[in-house]
Amino acid sequence: MGSSIFGGIGVFALVASFASPSLSKDRGLTNLLIITATICCWLMWLITYMMQLHPLVKPIPMEE
Repeated sequence: MGSSIFGGIGVFALVASFASPSLSKDRGLTNLLIITATICCWLMWLITYMMQLHPLVKPIPMEE
């Protein structure tokens, strides 16, 4: 569910950038920044979500 939300936000931002006439000069850079920001936010959410699935409540230190 969370991945589809980030995908939807990314698609919405891309459609909004195509609808904005003020961004027509740098449309390639704008689209690249939107895609990069969406992927980075999704990865941060994914890492946080996966760390909550198997938390290290009491880690065992390794002896040297």
